[in-house]
Amino acid sequence: MSADSYQTAGRNRRGGTRAMVRPRTGSLAEKFFAEREINSQIGLNDTPESLWEWLREGAESSHSAGCPVLPHSSTENIFYRGQSNADHGLSSSLFRVLSASVPKVTEYRMAKVEEHILQVMRRQGLGRLMTNGQLLGLLQHHGIPTRLIDVSKSPLESLFFAVDQDHDLDGRLFVIQLHPSDGGEIDTISLSDQHQLEWADAARGEQYAKSSWTGRVAVIDPQDLDPRMRAQRGCFLVGGLIASYSRRQMQFRGRVLAADDLAKITTLSIRFPQRNAPGKAWSATAWTVRIPARWKRPLSDLLKREKDPITKDTMYPPLAEVKRLAISKADELSRTTWVTKKRPRSPS
Repeated sequence: MSADSYQTAGRNRRGGTRAMVRPRTGSLAEKFFAEREINSQIGLNDTPESLWEWLREGAESSHSAGCPVLPHSSTENIFYRGQSNADHGLSSSLFRVLSASVPKVTEYRMAKVEEHILQVMRRQGLGRLMTNGQLLGLLQHHGIPTRLIDVSKSPLESLFFAVDQDHDLDGRLFVIQLHPSDGGEIDTISLSDQHQLEWADAARGEQYAKSSWTGRVAVIDPQDLDPRMRAQRGCFLVGGLIASYSRRQMQFRGRVLAADDLAKITTLSIRFPQRNAPGKAWSATAWTVRIPARWKRPLSDLLKREKDPITKDTMYPPLAEVKRLAISKADELSRTTWVTKKRPRSPS
């Protein structure tokens, strides 16, 4: 293991204790992304403030040579995802659960498990008057494994998820650009239209799937009043399990990656280029920024100091926890107002 791959706890020059930094796992995803990180191309130096300034200015391309062409964060086909562990691939929670229990994850397996989860949830009373798509979105809201991948329209809200946990691990920020159609529109799916999930029959036997689905990356914008989704400026990405075709391949260290290895990097048909070459056969292109572990706490502090603070409480509004407080305050205010109204006037 190289000297810079981990730090151990010890005494610093002032006698304090250094924070433990866990070793990298050396996963395929971590090695693949390490070759494609754009930190230097976008002008980041060795300080968290350089990343903060870049994000605050719209996360656009810098003018340095070799910098990828990154649109401004306000562009409607740009989405962001923050992950607290730089070793992990860009994958759905359903894929990760299946990967831990079966030797090979296929579209057929994902569809069957997804269908079973929806059936079990409905038997538990969830989903009345909801389409299967709406129920799937609800489950994703509450941490139940689905094929939906959480993203945000905002780089700062995504940064929160990269720095809020695992302070002894490097994090990662993804910038994802969906490719528009010839008409200039990005692929979208409405959950309210998904009475039966449109990808439910995408599998072709137990090993294959429709190429139109495996190559698709669509955005789902709930546009609802769920406080978490609104606070996080959240959307979902969805698509078929990535497959390798002659026009949709990625290389790593001189070899073309097989479909099973591609899925360890990204479960969607998202291209991670090393150069600014066109990728018209792909549905999306993405870039990645490494966030060193030592940057996480300073960046968290900067998020807290925003005009609209970005913290755990604001990103995960604790409605259940504050319900009792709200009722108590309402009752207190009601009684105070009533007493004030009934208090007789003092004689003049």
